[in-house]
Amino acid sequence: MFIRARCTPWALLLTLVSASSLQAQTSDHQYSAADVESGSRLYVAQCALCHGPTGEAVAGINLRRNLFRRAASDDDLRGVIANGVPGSGMPPFTFQPRELDALVAFIRAGFDAGGVAVKVGRAGSGQALFEGKAGCAACHRVNGSGPRLAPDLSDIGAVRPPSLLQRKLLEPTATMWPINRPVRIVTREGRTIRGRRLNEDTHTVQIIDEHEQLVSLVKADLREYEVMTASPMPSVEGKLTGEELADLVAYLLSLKGLQ
Repeated sequence: MFIRARCTPWALLLTLVSASSLQAQTSDHQYSAADVESGSRLYVAQCALCHGPTGEAVAGINLRRNLFRRAASDDDLRGVIANGVPGSGMPPFTFQPRELDALVAFIRAGFDAGGVAVKVGRAGSGQALFEGKAGCAACHRVNGSGPRLAPDLSDIGAVRPPSLLQRKLLEPTATMWPINRPVRIVTREGRTIRGRRLNEDTHTVQIIDEHEQLVSLVKADLREYEVMTASPMPSVEGKLTGEELADLVAYLLSLKGLQ
């Protein structure tokens, strides 16, 4: 079940304040709005002829969705732009470092000139963080490996842009999808069940409980049914450096599911 919310002026204001707050908190691992805007102009002038206005005119590449043949990190992207790709139609470009940053920022913002662009590091280092220091693998499943306590992340890079991946890591509750909210249930017999909601309709609810078991319940048989509003996922803010956060975002972005 998905919940649709009307965008009120107050909601819009809170969204803008949140975005401003995020940018203030993450200046060491986020591009500026000026970078994104500048990159938009450079892209139209230098890149759109071959890659198209939405970045998907070259087979096997979708710049807007961060799908590349050879590049993964921001440094990779800068290298491809500056050096070109021998034997292909991609020539080298002579840009100043700030111009390269701007083009990468526009790509990372999903081709939205007014969007938020975060820095993307090295996926290999990010995987090590995912499985170790950041603690993500303790709850999340990837490509058939890992627990089912939290949502499967096998294709998260295909459905969320870098900016939302970073925000999820820093502010888990603010970006929690309604269907993934934790629940507390008390049955008519007094049994308490806690878990993660998977599906819900008017009469039933299905969850993954704390033992990773699929449980389907009829609402008429429940004494209590509480949907929590706070995510159980801990924030990595203060736990990871800016470089480590960029690496972790890179790993999550690399998870595209079956291509």
